[in-house]
Amino acid sequence: LEEVTNDPSHRGLFKVPTLRNIALTGPYMHDGRFATLEEVLDHYNDGIEPSRTLSPLIAEASNLDAPAGKAISLHLSEPEKAAIIAFLHALTDAEFVSDPRFSDPFVAAAGDG
Repeated sequence: LEEVTNDPSHRGLFKVPTLRNIALTGPYMHDGRFATLEEVLDHYNDGIEPSRTLSPLIAEASNLDAPAGKAISLHLSEPEKAAIIAFLHALTDAEFVSDPRFSDPFVAAAGDG
């Protein structure tokens, strides 16, 4: 957003994409560094590094009171992580993604001579 507004306080801000069909939209993150949703969740659970552009919503998202100076973490258990991944997969709309009305308009539909 900073590039559009020229406001330094907007550095690192972006529009959050929808979670609809998230299981089908990898690779993940702004730079495509994660191939799976599990890798993304592991990153947010264990790999967050403090920075000046880190959202306070992430920095304060811990499930537990962590001692000062400790790594930022959600402190999710394996069953909690599995439940979140299952929820994200539940947001996949197979009917929508296979509907020919939303297919590539540059590829002829079957039966179009």
